[in-house]
Amino acid sequence: MITISAPGKVILMGEHSVVYGKPALVAAIDKRLYVTIEPSLQFELGSEDHIEHILSLFQKTFNKDIKNLKISLKSEIPEGKHIGSSAALAVALIGALMRHILKIWDPLKINELAYKAEKKTHSNPSGADNTASCFGGLVWYRKEFEFLKSIWKLPIASYKIPQFVLIDTGKPRESTAQMVRFVAQLYGKKPKYLEEIFTNQEIQTKRLLISLKEANLNDLKKTIMIGERNLEKIGVVSNSSKLLIRKIEKIGGAAKICGGGGKTGPTGIILAYHEDISKLINLAQKNHLPAFITKLGEEGVRVENG
Repeated sequence: MITISAPGKVILMGEHSVVYGKPALVAAIDKRLYVTIEPSLQFELGSEDHIEHILSLFQKTFNKDIKNLKISLKSEIPEGKHIGSSAALAVALIGALMRHILKIWDPLKINELAYKAEKKTHSNPSGADNTASCFGGLVWYRKEFEFLKSIWKLPIASYKIPQFVLIDTGKPRESTAQMVRFVAQLYGKKPKYLEEIFTNQEIQTKRLLISLKEANLNDLKKTIMIGERNLEKIGVVSNSSKLLIRKIEKIGGAAKICGGGGKTGPTGIILAYHEDISKLINLAQKNHLPAFITKLGEEGVRVENG
């Protein structure tokens, strides 16, 4: 029996702009998805959680049949909330299949195939989600072209990463793929307008990294607020989430959406920071929203057993 796990992720800064060649700062979180593979008399799926395309990709890539196996999934990552559940599934399942069938462990290859699997799920993903899930920690990611990606795993010990709170606004009505297409359509109509926003978002992504490096928490909050306003300008933050974010700002904190966002209702997970975490938890409770403290910079894909 083999068990492989991979973490979810949050995009600290750079969602949407990363699709257009700008950098994203991504962190693995302390919520994981587990895939267990064990021998069986027949092929069994413990869950039908959208894994057929991953199995097909593995078989075509390595020319290997997948049979006489039982595949089970267990996840701590809220699904459909823009914190990398599909990427963690792709990374963990591909890692488990490679370990069990091919008897190899190659994170670079796992990441390459996980990105291909994500393209089936999200049509035009940046690749940041699977990269953070695969390599863990704090990742600086930039895709110049499909064939040219810069991935830097930053040394966690060199950064003072405070605790954040993740507030669950609910599952967005729009998928990540739909939100990416929405931004692409807007880009087609107003390329100059969006380029200006994306260029500013690149500045904020760099500024956020420096604020973590220098433990400048005031600048961290300012940067998060500017980054959130940029996301609002491109229309990926619903009115209800804007209202919640303004409430967080009113009590002295800062917050932003994570991932694709949403236009008409819930936007999935909101990343929030305040020096006094209890104020964020209390605010979430008053708004009847689940919230949990998260640790950023966690380990990437790993072998739990076997």
